Amino acid sequence: MLKLFKDLAISDNLDDVTTSYNDITSNYLVSVYCEQGAFQLSIEGQTYHIGEGDLMIGQLNGMAGRSFMRTPDLKGKLMCLGEPLFDDTLAGIFHMDPQWWKKFLFLQQNPVIHLNEHQNKLFQAYFNLMMTFMENPDNPYRQRIIRFTAQSMAVEFLHEMSGVVADEETEITPKSERSQKDLLLQRFMSLINQRENTEREVKAYAAQLLVTPKYLSAVCKEKSGRTALEWITEATVRNIKYYLIQTNLTVKEIAYKMDFPDVSFFCKYVKKHLGQAPLKYRNGHLLSKS
Repeated sequence: MLKLFKDLAISDNLDDVTTSYNDITSNYLVSVYCEQGAFQLSIEGQTYHIGEGDLMIGQLNGMAGRSFMRTPDLKGKLMCLGEPLFDDTLAGIFHMDPQWWKKFLFLQQNPVIHLNEHQNKLFQAYFNLMMTFMENPDNPYRQRIIRFTAQSMAVEFLHEMSGVVADEETEITPKSERSQKDLLLQRFMSLINQRENTEREVKAYAAQLLVTPKYLSAVCKEKSGRTALEWITEATVRNIKYYLIQTNLTVKEIAYKMDFPDVSFFCKYVKKHLGQAPLKYRNGHLLSKS
């Protein structure tokens, strides 16, 4: 049965893969775990086969309304985790881990992962914890407990992904066999994800990489599904979230640190991409923790 609570939806019935989309919004990260049997899901022309011990991860808006086939004995678990659950945690992790984008691209290209025994235990443990908390509405701390548990799960998963991505790079895609476009994307991503990077224009990165801005953006779109500017904006917004949520820097200090021309321009940029003024965004996250 599907259980809903704020930024979390959870179920021990995989039939909810196709019946829950009207109940939850599209900005959810979906984890579908197969315990028994198998199912097949077609997304944007690509067919994925998920069998026992497999975990499929993707955005809800990519999965909704797609072709879904299953075996009669199918059993599994479904977790839909909303972005607000992770804003304060992932902003900090991504700020400190310049290689996070490798995990993101790997999941885009490989949404189905077979869990080893340790990873299986981790997923089952977190799922059972979430289900237990969801079934206890009388606990006044339930919201905080669910938030912290979901954040812990995200940290654990990112750690586990490090080994998966490293194995993939070493065994399947050795550096000598990567295309020039793949290498260009990796060099670009390494540049924009440097912790102290403040550049926000495509032409600046293109100059460093000795290509035209148009070509750089085209390669990014082809290889990652996003343009160069979209990646740059994502990195900038991520760092803004980190400084607003994880530090005590003033708005003026953050604007200066991120090389904005003035505080007014910085505030307009934040309002455009986060929907709120910097202080309102910061205070909103402080209230959600209280």
